[in-house]
Amino acid sequence: MFLKFIALSLAVSVAVAVPNPIPQTVSLLERQSTETIYWYPNTSSLTRQNPTYNKTQLDEIKLAYTSNDRLSFIRSYGNTDDYFKYDFSPTLSSGNAGSGQGGQGILAQVGNFPVLMGTGLSLAMGFLGPCGLDSMHIHNRATELVLLIAGGPLQTSFVMEDGLTEPFNATIGLYQAVIRPMGSIHWEFNDNCHPATFVAALSNEDPGVSRTAQNFFVNPVDLVEGAMGYPGFLDGQTTDGIYRHLPRAFALGAKACLQRCGITYVPTDDPNYNTTTGQ
Repeated sequence: MFLKFIALSLAVSVAVAVPNPIPQTVSLLERQSTETIYWYPNTSSLTRQNPTYNKTQLDEIKLAYTSNDRLSFIRSYGNTDDYFKYDFSPTLSSGNAGSGQGGQGILAQVGNFPVLMGTGLSLAMGFLGPCGLDSMHIHNRATELVLLIAGGPLQTSFVMEDGLTEPFNATIGLYQAVIRPMGSIHWEFNDNCHPATFVAALSNEDPGVSRTAQNFFVNPVDLVEGAMGYPGFLDGQTTDGIYRHLPRAFALGAKACLQRCGITYVPTDDPNYNTTTGQ
């Protein structure tokens, strides 16, 4: 299984042709204002919206007894040129794997690309702007291999568990990859004034993601205070009050980078982004 998703990641890197990056402005999600996100645009005539699936179709695919039945169901929905490929073009996506001031991520997984069902694989792309940070997170059910395909270098790190808490740091250059073991807390940081793009192969068709800071502060604030040793800055705070100020999944990292690149950080303060909806 491990070799399968390594091979998948390498195959994608060979297939991607990367022109010069240009800034573009898009409306990402309802909870965000229009922001400048950097990517390497896909100008291919093949670019198109990915098809969507309703619950009945997904149930039908999942309950198929054999792989042949499953593939036949998907074929019956329409042209195989639509249903058997996935388009990661960021112009078509609002960042279904997270988005923010630092970039966005797009994930093909079993719920939006059900041809992956039974394969044990999923695939993501991360588009980081200058000083972009794919903030600390874990994948609940997958090991991940991150491959830099444009821009960089990227600073990366992961931390495993109690008893092995020293970070495993690595800087990756173009066409280099780094591993993120299942359950490890990890991040990728573009400490540059130009954009970067990476591909991430994951060893589960439903890999899951849990953002470390955001999901820490959804807990009762008095217990959060206790876990942190009762720091003064939490006095009088509420969980939602803290949560609304946290950056989104793709943040801007390192003040030194922001100063070097002339980027002004705009603090997050969104009362509609709360612990109930996560949006």
